[in-house]
Amino acid sequence: MTTPPSIIVHATPSISPLPASEAESIYLASLLALACPGRWAITNVTWADNGGRLPYVTHLGNLIHPRHLVSLPEFEDPDERLSKGERAESMAWSAFVEQKVIDLVNHTLYSLPPNYAETTGKSHVENLKFPQNQYIPSRLRSLYQERLQHVGLWGMGGLSPGDEVENSRGVMDDAFVMGPAGTMAPKAWSGWRSGSEAAARRKKFGEEELIKIAKGVFEPLERRLGSTPYFFGDRPTALDLRLFAQLTLILSIQLVNPLLPNLLNSSFSTLVSHHDRVRSVLFPGESGSLPYVPQPERVATSWSEWFASAWSTEPKRDGRSASSKRAKDFRRARWMWFAGAGGAMMTYLLASGLVKLESGGNEELEDDEEEVEEDEEILVVEADFEEM
Repeated sequence: MTTPPSIIVHATPSISPLPASEAESIYLASLLALACPGRWAITNVTWADNGGRLPYVTHLGNLIHPRHLVSLPEFEDPDERLSKGERAESMAWSAFVEQKVIDLVNHTLYSLPPNYAETTGKSHVENLKFPQNQYIPSRLRSLYQERLQHVGLWGMGGLSPGDEVENSRGVMDDAFVMGPAGTMAPKAWSGWRSGSEAAARRKKFGEEELIKIAKGVFEPLERRLGSTPYFFGDRPTALDLRLFAQLTLILSIQLVNPLLPNLLNSSFSTLVSHHDRVRSVLFPGESGSLPYVPQPERVATSWSEWFASAWSTEPKRDGRSASSKRAKDFRRARWMWFAGAGGAMMTYLLASGLVKLESGGNEELEDDEEEVEEDEEILVVEADFEEM
């Protein structure tokens, strides 16, 4: 009987053929494969797991911060043999990778059309149910969009169909010029195909600028790597794993628009060879060779599941109720919560004036008495008239 792994990487949903869809999960899996082989495993969780803070690592069921992994027993730090100077240099280059390379990779996956719609976005919604599939993918993309807009990469090389709507205001501004006294006048009409031709020119110009930026990022890395198999000798270090985790997202995935992978394969073969070398050492074969564990039991992720769990009853076993005292207390607390929530809602509605309770019983009674008195006066008048 095999011993279950003590260290579990709870990674983001996979994207074929990779075990995860973002670089940090791949880095943690690479680090554990190098530092403690055979004592770790990986499992994919949904984007809503752990409050959306993904990925995360557990040791014997306890959450552990990645920086504390080196304190685990039998964990071999890949940077342990580095000198102080080499550690400082490794940290500097790791920061370079995390600031420059990551922006190019995220631009390829989230901005450059149509990669997000055809590849990245599909992996985001694969394991999500309603209503999470309505807002989590767009929220994730908006986080990358804010960063890419800050560094000036968002929309470079073209816009996706949904992004073109957001960019329509800028297009309208380009279609008008400022006249005397601040008046706006439309530009001269230049043909039916002027809009598409301008978009094609912007796309081509953006791709050229993107290639220029990418060369400025990859050339220093290639010079630093040189002819050595790894950055610091003949064994991978944390820097090698950082770079591998970024590049494998664009070199391993089949992208519809492979602008950046084509540039790497044609102009930076040293970095591509480094990526392939690290992958063959850490994960020989395909991603199926990784040590996987079943996905942990998750909470209800859709309204139907939540209501089903809220109104379900415990099954009967051996003719007796299988509910324990703890389960009964939980159900009682749940109904008390429902009652308290309903009472709080009614109190708010009444206190805010959204709902008014009007009692018209006394007014109706007074109206009835007045009608009776009027009828009696009419009868008296009619009786006097008959006597006359």
